[in-house]
Amino acid sequence: MPANDSSLGNKAFGDRADKSLVVAYQSHQDALRFLSSTLGKPAGVAVLQGPAGSGKTTILREQATWSARDAAVAMIDGTSLTPRRLVSDMLSKFSVAMISHDDEDLLQQLSNFVTQQARAGRAPVLMLDDAERATESALRLLNWLAALEVRGEFALRIVLAGKARLSEVAASDSLRSLARRHPATYSMNPLTVQETMIYLHTRFIAAGGERSEKVFPINVSEKLHELSGGWPGKLNERALEVLARMAELKSARSLPRLTVSLDGKVTGEYELKEKQYVIGRTDLADIIIEDTYVSKVHAMLQVYANAIVLIDLNSTNGVTVNSIVTEKTILKSNDIITIGRYRLKLENAPALNAELAEKVRASDTITMQSLEDLRRSRARRTIAALKHRTPSL
Repeated sequence: MPANDSSLGNKAFGDRADKSLVVAYQSHQDALRFLSSTLGKPAGVAVLQGPAGSGKTTILREQATWSARDAAVAMIDGTSLTPRRLVSDMLSKFSVAMISHDDEDLLQQLSNFVTQQARAGRAPVLMLDDAERATESALRLLNWLAALEVRGEFALRIVLAGKARLSEVAASDSLRSLARRHPATYSMNPLTVQETMIYLHTRFIAAGGERSEKVFPINVSEKLHELSGGWPGKLNERALEVLARMAELKSARSLPRLTVSLDGKVTGEYELKEKQYVIGRTDLADIIIEDTYVSKVHAMLQVYANAIVLIDLNSTNGVTVNSIVTEKTILKSNDIITIGRYRLKLENAPALNAELAEKVRASDTITMQSLEDLRRSRARRTIAALKHRTPSL
């Protein structure tokens, strides 16, 4: 996974997710077929209901794209919707310039546009999301709009989306004209376990994530399906929690540590934060061991995210790991490195990784080149420091 897990999570499942990315599942496809079929019928009123996070808004957005090929479409949020906002939002979404700020004039302008479009065979579509959260006065206006007719046919096609039992609202006395059009209803169904796995992996990969099978293996996907009930919105929330927890564990993981000792007495401790460490007797070494049995540049540690590699740099007296002479090896936690009379114990090493075995078997030329680069770099820094300290003549 990339280092910035929280950013990746938001791009996959949070507020930064690409809204155009649609992971289709059975209920999603059934709902689209239902809307397309219902809007094509003379009555032309559809009710899409389901719990919060069931994917209704995503489905409306996709259907709106398809419907816009043949007619003007207005997709409006019903939360605290007032009559004036309903009219002004519809005119705006229909790309009709408002020529007045008077409520009656705006309503007349909307009525004229809807009937003109219907007369031309392009009846506009109103999609009202969270319809049950609209004000009573807005619903009364909706009822009036539902009664508009042209040549005996309804002038406005309507989709209402909201929580379960929205169909009962659509059939209420306050929406008599709408009810007279006999709204068809579709209730959303959750994702299956298999669909949940596809959903998680697809969104994670689309956001730039790698090794999705490691982040969301079968057992994790099954657990997330259980916790979310299979509803996409809840699934997003649970997936974000998983990624956040993984990030916490990653940051809490202790850094690799090397403890140097002589005759049982600790002489130095090092947290391995850098990519490489030279061990030797010279002052240019990162880990200095003052011992005549230790070469000036004796060995090197190469620190990777998933392994720590020890390399003998052609030292005079060699290197042993757990009493075995070695030239190059991947270290494990609690390994004891012996250099001269000193013992170096490694703790918190990453778990062994098979991919690093190839790097360990790679040519020593690369290692020696990096060592030469390191020597040259440090020599330049030393010369610059000496020049700075030496008074000018």
